[in-house]
Amino acid sequence: MTRSIEYPESSAFSCEIPVRITDLSAAGHLGFDHLVGMLNDASAQFFARRNVHRKQGGIGAIYVDLAVSYQSEAFWGDRLVIEVAIGEVREKGLDLLFRVTRRQGGVVALAEIGVLFFDYDKRKAVPIPEAFWQEH
Repeated sequence: MTRSIEYPESSAFSCEIPVRITDLSAAGHLGFDHLVGMLNDASAQFFARRNVHRKQGGIGAIYVDLAVSYQSEAFWGDRLVIEVAIGEVREKGLDLLFRVTRRQGGVVALAEIGVLFFDYDKRKAVPIPEAFWQEH
């Protein structure tokens, strides 16, 4: 079963990540596990720009689910542009949408991550912090 992921017209953030030789699968293309690592890196950069940092204690973001729809292969030396958009917003979380394309053209994957904001000191979910909406 394939999950349909719809990427919106505009992005809130983008970054570029190269495909390294160590990112390749035994079949010689970008491994699915390494793509997920790249999404993790892009989301960390996105959150840092929105005042949510990965650290011990305080309020952070935890990922509650992930869906990836692979569209085409990527190979060593490709430069991947990872765009991030904000999807559905809820009281204590939201969905992040990703579009991964080769710099030279072509969609590699679409992805969606469910995010929950979490107070690590109190060990409970919390509303989206106001600081998140103030990009710096």
